[in-house]
Amino acid sequence: MTDEYRIKKLRTFAKRYARANRLVHSQSLDVVAKELGFAHWKTLIGASKTDWSPSDDELSKIEAFIGKSFHTKRENENGVILDPIDDMNQTEETKIGEYSFRISNFLGDAVVYGEGWTVRIPEAPLAAPLVEIDKRYAETSPVKESKFLKQVIDIAQAYSQQIRARMSMDWSRRSTKPDANGKVRHPFGGSVFDKWYCWECDGEITGQQIAQNLWHCPSCGANPLHIRSEPYVSDDSKTHPVEIPEQGERLEPIVLLVDSRLKLELNEENISMLIRCALLEEAANTNERLGAMLAQISLIDNEVVYITFDEDLWPEDKEPIQALAVAELLGLEVEQEISLFTAPFAWPELGELTSSTHEYTKMLLDAYSEHGVISR
Repeated sequence: MTDEYRIKKLRTFAKRYARANRLVHSQSLDVVAKELGFAHWKTLIGASKTDWSPSDDELSKIEAFIGKSFHTKRENENGVILDPIDDMNQTEETKIGEYSFRISNFLGDAVVYGEGWTVRIPEAPLAAPLVEIDKRYAETSPVKESKFLKQVIDIAQAYSQQIRARMSMDWSRRSTKPDANGKVRHPFGGSVFDKWYCWECDGEITGQQIAQNLWHCPSCGANPLHIRSEPYVSDDSKTHPVEIPEQGERLEPIVLLVDSRLKLELNEENISMLIRCALLEEAANTNERLGAMLAQISLIDNEVVYITFDEDLWPEDKEPIQALAVAELLGLEVEQEISLFTAPFAWPELGELTSSTHEYTKMLLDAYSEHGVISR
């Protein structure tokens, strides 16, 4: 490997670092030089023109340093080489003291899961971390301790930085680094402007602001899909410059007590679905299946299930035994009635002759072909 090639390799690493961290190339060159013990890039180049050249170990050191920004390819515990994108979708396990937890990428958010608690770092760089504590662990959860919570948030924010760096690598360079006039390119479009608008809060955002905040509104946190080149309101005077948190840092964590247990909502929609499923279960032929699907089911005062059947599709003397059993489990009474609806097809008696939908459809086609019209 020639000395010239080694210096070129350092330039390549610096370029990757610049894209991942949304820096100008000259700044990333200085970062690389300082990692190797030089004051800045010019000093490194000066040394390379005398008798210095980066060794293999130094090149490996810089590659590892750059890799921390956006997850370079590496092996997992099974020896499988992970692509950077796939790598960011892996769930990693770690621990602080006696407490184990997992961290993963969920749709751009860095999420840490512990027993009875979750810490989420939103994709938007300035958004507040969200801490959720299961009420069942309210007194024992380690995230109640400020020192432990800070450690977890620091880990999650470092992981979030890697997620954002990976996104920056995938987007156009002009989407994350404004030009001399402050113009940036929308990562999902192609338009290039120096002023952008949030369609959620009507905020007016400079190209520099939106690029620094990874195309999320610095004020309300709206995602890139809500950032447009024209204001949502027709009157420009109704827009306003966005308000950015002081020091440009994330807000304080929001801590919530939640009940994370799975909940069965016994509302009218779900009860009706269960009753209808029971009706379908005991349908003996095609007509009765149609009757079960078209029956009107309503919940009265959370006490009575009211079922109205079509008299052409459901036998008047047939008790919906399974539906009655389901209603009993739910602690509900059942009221039934038969009414005349508009049958979906002519000759409703055909549905009583078979339980096969295929056979019933064939009988319908034959009957309509002979006595009516088939419309498609």
